[in-house]
Amino acid sequence: MKTPANRDLERIISNKSTLLESDTVFMKFSSDRGTILNMGRRGSCYAPEAILTAVKKMAAHNLLKWSEVEIVDQALEEKDLSSSQAESIKKMIRLFKEHKKASKFVSLGGGHDHVYPALMALNELTKKIVVINIDAHLDTRTDESPNSGTPFRQFARDFNGDVEIVQLGIHDFANTISTMSNLPKGRETVMTYEDVRYGTVNFNDNEKLLRKVLPYHEDALYFFSLDADALDAGVMEGVSAVNHRGLPYDFVEDVLIYAIDELKCRHFGLYEYNPVYDNLSQKGARTLAALIYQILDDRNFLE
Repeated sequence: MKTPANRDLERIISNKSTLLESDTVFMKFSSDRGTILNMGRRGSCYAPEAILTAVKKMAAHNLLKWSEVEIVDQALEEKDLSSSQAESIKKMIRLFKEHKKASKFVSLGGGHDHVYPALMALNELTKKIVVINIDAHLDTRTDESPNSGTPFRQFARDFNGDVEIVQLGIHDFANTISTMSNLPKGRETVMTYEDVRYGTVNFNDNEKLLRKVLPYHEDALYFFSLDADALDAGVMEGVSAVNHRGLPYDFVEDVLIYAIDELKCRHFGLYEYNPVYDNLSQKGARTLAALIYQILDDRNFLE
């Protein structure tokens, strides 16, 4: 490991460590194959590195260690996405079993198809899981082959146990009737952008809604998933489908902090950011880095 420059000694980059010593593990999915198969734009394969570059520059206010590991075999993924997903599941199961010191695991996509192997790997840890997905799209397409639009239907079909998916920020105009059809197993709660807006009085009373929609179950494992295109275009240009009527950043951050503080969430995923289509200020990467900063803040993990 390289010795950090003097100016980096008080930044998050200086807390980088080995996997065995890490409190937080960033799992990189540097591939956009699933996005391309879903007719999206190339470029999300560069997202993990772009996001982590922004994170590393932030000031460090604790000594918690972190590490990063690439999950995707890009050559295999280009050849066969289903086989690549199976290999990703195996790799992540080993990570979860071998690195007990780590209290937080953060998946960085790439396409949203990468949430499927992350969730399936967690099936080794739990038989009851609640997914909090903030998104403009349900990502429950009925396509026969996997892509970035199918992961939650795949997951609901294949997970061995009790599944609940809570979808926040969905737009009717962005989801077909077949996509909105019932899942093969489990429960799905869908709150459209309008539901969230009016349920929070224009995003001013977020906690009341979250307590109603996301009550704490002690026996459940919670997974926080964010598709970057859920965010308003004013803060998130770098995505395949720019959201002209997306959620404000503060609401998304409130959901994240609620998941950490109230739901004891330790597993997170950020997907679909595309740095190729971001502007020169990299505001999309900086926005997602700000959310990760909340995850890295040890004050949010005090028991």
